[in-house]
Amino acid sequence: MAMRGEDLPALCADLDAALRELTAATDRDPSLWTRGQPGKWTAGQQVAHVGLILTRMADAFDLAEPKLRAGTLPAIPRRGLVQTLFVAVVVERGFMPNGAKAAAISQPPDRPEPAATREALTRGAGRLRAMGERLSAAERDRIWIWNSEFVTTWPYRLPEAVRIHAVHARHHAWSIARIPARG
Repeated sequence: MAMRGEDLPALCADLDAALRELTAATDRDPSLWTRGQPGKWTAGQQVAHVGLILTRMADAFDLAEPKLRAGTLPAIPRRGLVQTLFVAVVVERGFMPNGAKAAAISQPPDRPEPAATREALTRGAGRLRAMGERLSAAERDRIWIWNSEFVTTWPYRLPEAVRIHAVHARHHAWSIARIPARG
């Protein structure tokens, strides 16, 4: 998937679709919200986890925007081999492997409240979309943040951040779909 500033409207539409996929199972069966695979997060915790990371990235971009406008945001740092491969496989191709440990800051609450959790998803995606609407395509390519949610701190441009959220939401939608039916 292309991830240039000019592609941001399509990337935001894809994120919206991915967030609908993430919540579709609990919309159909609300009891799923408090159920999970043995030893794993409940469906509600998975949705909350995605919302936490989406909110944190939106916050980081909000802090970067004034620096971009003032001309004080440095050029995006060069990527190492591991992040280059991660971007190629996970972000561009959309394949997120299972088993990664979530950063402490993105651990969901034990019992996330459904309405507030869904609102956080909508609000986070809306904040990224609104930023994209304020910025030119070239500015969308220049604005970046440090993402410290993973193993190491990596830089992400706005289009890449929107795409990784869609991939992440679909990863958790897939995991929620594997929660056993109530029996």
